[in-house]
Amino acid sequence: MKNAERTNRRSFLRHASVSMAAASQLAGQSRAPRGDPLRIGCLNVHNYSHLLPLWAPLMNPREAQKEIAFTGMRITHCWEIEPERAAEFARMYRCEAVRNFDDMLGKVDGIVSGGYYNHPWNHILHQPYLEAGLPNLINRPFANSLAKARKMIDAAQKHKATILCPSAYEYTDATARAKAWVANKKILCYDATNSFDEYPTHGVHGLYMIHRAIVEAGNPIVSVAYQSKHWHTPPGVMTFDHRDKNGNPFMGTLHQIGAAWGTLHIHTPDEYGGKQFDIQPGVGFPFDKTEAWAPTIWAYQRMAMYNEMPQTFESLWDKTRAFMAGWRSVLDGGKVVGLEDVPEEWEAPVALPAQAKDPTVDLFKKKFG
Repeated sequence: MKNAERTNRRSFLRHASVSMAAASQLAGQSRAPRGDPLRIGCLNVHNYSHLLPLWAPLMNPREAQKEIAFTGMRITHCWEIEPERAAEFARMYRCEAVRNFDDMLGKVDGIVSGGYYNHPWNHILHQPYLEAGLPNLINRPFANSLAKARKMIDAAQKHKATILCPSAYEYTDATARAKAWVANKKILCYDATNSFDEYPTHGVHGLYMIHRAIVEAGNPIVSVAYQSKHWHTPPGVMTFDHRDKNGNPFMGTLHQIGAAWGTLHIHTPDEYGGKQFDIQPGVGFPFDKTEAWAPTIWAYQRMAMYNEMPQTFESLWDKTRAFMAGWRSVLDGGKVVGLEDVPEEWEAPVALPAQAKDPTVDLFKKKFG
């Protein structure tokens, strides 16, 4: 990377830290001081979306399904690239469908986007809401280029908006315990597993889990190698080259496999055989909601109420760089790709071979270019 580019990145991350500090000063200024439910506007609610089956019932429970509310938020408005799908969602969850994606401005206290296909256009869809200073939950993956990711982070910093771009794996007890356990330990290596069908939809879960537990404990990723016959079918293996707090190298692997949740096995000098952390999805009510799906929405509600981001802008930027490095590697035969070596303007694929008949990508291209 050229010296100017390195300087720009350092400046970018420095501003991110300043913005995070400013956001922290706003803590305690709740958006719903009287205890009223937060009004939530939802984008990308139906097509390949977490909202339709998983998140919406936590906010707008359906009596016919014997659901109960798990949050202090209510969905009041929704938008989908296919208007008939938005109307279907609106009927199901008793909210108002809007014609244009930015028609919810001035009507909601926060924005939740649940889809996958929209991620190359997130910088367009969320721009007005970031400029309005609203809290934005942007479902993974964040963007398909670093330039688009930077644009959203810059907008959030400038307008004091907050962003949560989560994987459900990040907000689980297992991942939280793993992060706490390694906080003051020297890591020798680790191996992880992840249930996976396509890299950008579900393969990214494992990467986000590792970033939360390992990287945020002070062990940054410097390069990624992703070997797989096809990025859209298992099996595959990702190898991450890290540096610990003292600059010492260690490596970890993520096995992309089918029919499994996330697991993480960490080796340290003092833990013979390593320490195992397994994500449990929960069985039966209420654990099928509280173990894997509700924590993400709770993290968002807390962010929306108190302007405290669960992850810094720097962390969001770095895990997006790791995601993009994985893309570059798997498309280049599994070669090692440094996070510093991903061109900011380069765009990763979005269409899914297994979903070839889904019209969503073409509809987004037609509408937004």
